[in-house]
Amino acid sequence: MTDVQTRLLRINAALDGELSAMDQAAFDRELGEDPALAREFARLSAVREATRRAAPRERAPSGLADRIAALGKAPGATVVPLSEAAARRPERTPSSTGRAAMGLAASFAALGFALGVGLTALRTGDATREADAPIVSDFARAAIAGQPYDVASSDRHTVKPWLAVRTTVSADIVDLAAQGYPLAGGRVTVVDRVPAPTLVYRHNEHFVALTELPSSLARTAGDGAVESVDGYHVARWLEGGLGFIAVTDADEAALAKFVSAFRTARKGVGE
Repeated sequence: MTDVQTRLLRINAALDGELSAMDQAAFDRELGEDPALAREFARLSAVREATRRAAPRERAPSGLADRIAALGKAPGATVVPLSEAAARRPERTPSSTGRAAMGLAASFAALGFALGVGLTALRTGDATREADAPIVSDFARAAIAGQPYDVASSDRHTVKPWLAVRTTVSADIVDLAAQGYPLAGGRVTVVDRVPAPTLVYRHNEHFVALTELPSSLARTAGDGAVESVDGYHVARWLEGGLGFIAVTDADEAALAKFVSAFRTARKGVGE
C-alpha cells in the first residue's frame, strides 16, 4: 500500500470516527503540523458534508405504516393462508414471470416516485437545519474520538489567539465558570470550506460546543430556543452580524441556561 493510500485511509477513518482515542489524538497533532494533510482533510470533510446536505436522512411520515396496514383491510379484501395461496398459484411460464417482474418493477417505481414527492414536501422549510448538519456532525465526531478540542485551555487569552490565526472570525470568548460552564478549549470547524471557531465549554461530564459563523455563512435563523437534531440538543441565533450554533449532549435545560448566560455575558463585554 502506498503512502498516499495509507494517508487517505487514515483521513477517511478519522471522518468516520473509526480511529481509537490514541490514534485520533496523533492524527489531530499531524493536522496541526502538516498543512497538506489539513487541506486534504478539510476538502474531504467539505465533500462529506455537501453529500450529507444533498441527501439528508429522512423519516417516513408517521402515518405511513397505518396507511400500508389499511390496504389489507380495504372493503372486499380477503386474507388467504399461505398454504392455500400456494395451492391456488398458477404455474408460471417464462413469459408470465417476465410480465410479473415488469409489473413489480413498475409498482416499485411508482412507490419510489410517491415517496420522493412526499419526502421533498417534508423537506420544505428545512433549509435552516442544513446549516446545523456539519456542526452537529463535528460535535459527534469529536465526542466519539474523545478529542473535543484542538487546543485545551481554560484561559481565553490562550484559546482566542490560537483560533484567530486559523479561522475567519475573531471568536468572542466570555468567562462562564461562575455559571457552571468553564472554558475547556477550542477547535476549528469547517463549514462550507470556511474554517470557523468553535468554543468548547464544560458542563459537569458534558461539553457545550459553540460555533461562531461569519456573516457570509450566518444563514441560520432562531432566537436561541433549544431543539433536537440527530439526537443532540441544538440552539441557534443571530447577533451582531454573526451566527451562533450551540450543540451539546447535555439536557435541554442545561443548554438553555448556557445560551442565556453566554448572550448576557457577551452583551456585557460589548458595552
